[in-house]
Amino acid sequence: MADSPATDPRLTRLLTKLQLKAPADLLFHYPHRYEDRSRWKDPDEAEGGEIITVRGKIRQARIVYFGKRRLEMTVQIHGGFQGLRVIWYGISFLPKSFADGADIIVHGKIAEHSKKRVLYLAEYELMEAEGENVHLNRITPIYPTVEGLSVRAIRSAVFDLLQTKAAELPEPHPLGGEMLSFREAICAIHFPNTWEELAQARERLVFDEMLRMQVVLKLRKSALERQVKVRAGTRGGAVTAFRAMLPFKLTAGQLKACEDIDADLVKPHPMNRLLQGDVGSGKTVVAVHALLRCLERGENGAFLAPTETLAEQHWFRLKKWLEPLQIQVLLYTKSSKPDLSGNDLFQGIGTLFVGTHALLVEKVKLPKLGMGVIDEQHKFGVMQRAALQMKGDRPDILVMTATPIPRTLCLSAYGDLDVSILDEMPAGRGELRTVIRGEEALEGIWEFIRREIQSGRQAYIVFPLIDESERKDLKSLDIAFAELKKRFGADRVAMMHGRLNTDQKEAVMKGFRTGEIPILATTTVIEVGVDVPNATVMLIENAERFGLAQLHQLRGRVGRGAHRSFCILLERGRTEESLRRLQVMERTLNGFDIAEEDLKIRGPGDLLGTEQSGLPPLKLGRLPEDFEMLMRARQAAGRLLESDPVLATCPGIRQEIAGMKLLDVPVSN
Repeated sequence: MADSPATDPRLTRLLTKLQLKAPADLLFHYPHRYEDRSRWKDPDEAEGGEIITVRGKIRQARIVYFGKRRLEMTVQIHGGFQGLRVIWYGISFLPKSFADGADIIVHGKIAEHSKKRVLYLAEYELMEAEGENVHLNRITPIYPTVEGLSVRAIRSAVFDLLQTKAAELPEPHPLGGEMLSFREAICAIHFPNTWEELAQARERLVFDEMLRMQVVLKLRKSALERQVKVRAGTRGGAVTAFRAMLPFKLTAGQLKACEDIDADLVKPHPMNRLLQGDVGSGKTVVAVHALLRCLERGENGAFLAPTETLAEQHWFRLKKWLEPLQIQVLLYTKSSKPDLSGNDLFQGIGTLFVGTHALLVEKVKLPKLGMGVIDEQHKFGVMQRAALQMKGDRPDILVMTATPIPRTLCLSAYGDLDVSILDEMPAGRGELRTVIRGEEALEGIWEFIRREIQSGRQAYIVFPLIDESERKDLKSLDIAFAELKKRFGADRVAMMHGRLNTDQKEAVMKGFRTGEIPILATTTVIEVGVDVPNATVMLIENAERFGLAQLHQLRGRVGRGAHRSFCILLERGRTEESLRRLQVMERTLNGFDIAEEDLKIRGPGDLLGTEQSGLPPLKLGRLPEDFEMLMRARQAAGRLLESDPVLATCPGIRQEIAGMKLLDVPVSN
């Protein structure tokens, strides 16, 4: 039986430590693994260090005070006459239930002690005439826990809750089909009778998780499509003039994306589109096409970037492109805030605001905002997207990401968006080669960089940290910068990181863009948006510390011109795992292949910022492994909303999404 009922005052402490609000929440604190403790093993047949489960009778139990206090007892194994010596460290009292002759199950590690075979106790359970075993003699759940809270305490509380509350669990929706009922699945996910039953329980609960996610996405998309957007007539000309001034032709992918956007912009509801493409595939040109369509209607546009450095880079490039077309481009960040109240906003065709999260502050007014572009969408959240949508009269929204997203994640995180993909690179790019090197190759690397600089090329040297104090085992940017100045000359190396102010960053980037500064020692602030075609070398220090997606983003800063380029991944702490990961970078330049590998290694949260997505979390579901279930849930969500647009008959789902801000989505009558 359970050691402590869920009504015990200790339950409050348990819930507090697990950051749960109510006892019922404990039913959704799922096990992260299971152990089969239903099979007995003869201790004489077990190998040293093996974890086994044994059933028998207590023959002698006593407290021994020798070094650490411990309980020792002899368990006579069922079916035999031998006795197993069991040792339980850290116990200072003899449980009253440990009486001679009591039936007991012990679970622990077999070892040699004083030249005799013993079992170091991990868990025990007394066999009672009635009742079900909780901890042993079954497939046993192992729960995530925190310091000061035992798995045994969680298991006992969950068991008791299921005994008293399981019958009250309602079906959250009518789409279970032939799967286990919700009540059966919750019981079996915690205490399965068989491995097959556990698989069936997981199937049902993963389906429910995916269904909730897809319902939220479809409601979000439906809410946007119900909005009516009055579109003004177009004055035309800006897109044609922009295309004429470009020194290159658009790729087929860029042309198709522009067509998708043009089709969106004649619909009676706001555009809500995701533009994804590999590093250097030309997303910014497509974004400018979209913004110019907005400006042609007499409206203004906004371009949102996740960092000041990236916002400043976009501002610099867009000024160069758009000011000749009589379009004003203003930079608005925490460090640079132009006056938005004057009449000078409406010079020429219109105004484009380029900025960071500072643009989203409620008091910042963006007059006549007709379109918002969000760069690096995965570094923002759904609420930031909603805040931008509230800035104007239902502005069109284009979100972009240079992190190629596998279809699995696109459907699960961005299912409320229409999608355009850029899957080819502009012509005229030189070869880009990636190599892995160790510390022993450093002198050769420095000489190679010196030769590239002497031939008129430029180089990035990327470090993970700024200050030595942050992590002693990583080389800091400050120390490295001093060494690089000694090696290459103080006037040939500049330092770039997020702590520089706007003027300092702009001065450094201007010097690097113009070629006055051949070598840029930098942190990852340059991972997106920086475009210097003359840079042909990137050396990434401690490359094993970066995720594959981030390495791919960083690598995208070189190989943007016609010259042959190199990305050198310097390992300072090689392991078999880190080498395997980095070899993916060596093998391929295809961002979608890299994204799939990163998904397997790191999971979707790290890649897409799902904590900011406004979606119900996946506790059991795993992508891409559960892709088939995701597709089933997507179809089911469509059927559910067709039959019940406000989810009136699905209290479980309605309660799940009631607290989410879904852009004026009705969740109840």
